[in-house]
Amino acid sequence: MSENSAELLIELSLDGGDVTELDELTRQLRAEVADLNVDSIQQVSEGVVPKGTKAVDMAAIGQMAITLAPAIVPPLFGLLKSWVERKPSTPVKVTVRVGRKTAQIEYDPTRTSAKDLELLIKTLNHSIKK
Repeated sequence: MSENSAELLIELSLDGGDVTELDELTRQLRAEVADLNVDSIQQVSEGVVPKGTKAVDMAAIGQMAITLAPAIVPPLFGLLKSWVERKPSTPVKVTVRVGRKTAQIEYDPTRTSAKDLELLIKTLNHSIKK
């Protein structure tokens, strides 16, 4: 990650807790994010597989780590907003890290107005540029 890059952790969650549906939604979102000009997009790992278990993948379902230029943050949040509006039962948490600065927002379309989201994006984008 270069000094000018931002690192984002995106986490999807479902109220029903259906792991299969959450995995499918994560794959769909990842494919859309990959269409943006991001530096990298990776699946997040839960950690090392415990010895003696048969688990093949300790991937954190519903999570992805993205590295991108700060200029791509507004288009990414636009994509997230559009995506969540199409999937209103899927709240999204985003943690952004640039250098030592970290910010976290949660967008739940049932609780966050479009105006609130717009303000969050502007504030986050402003803090990244500082």
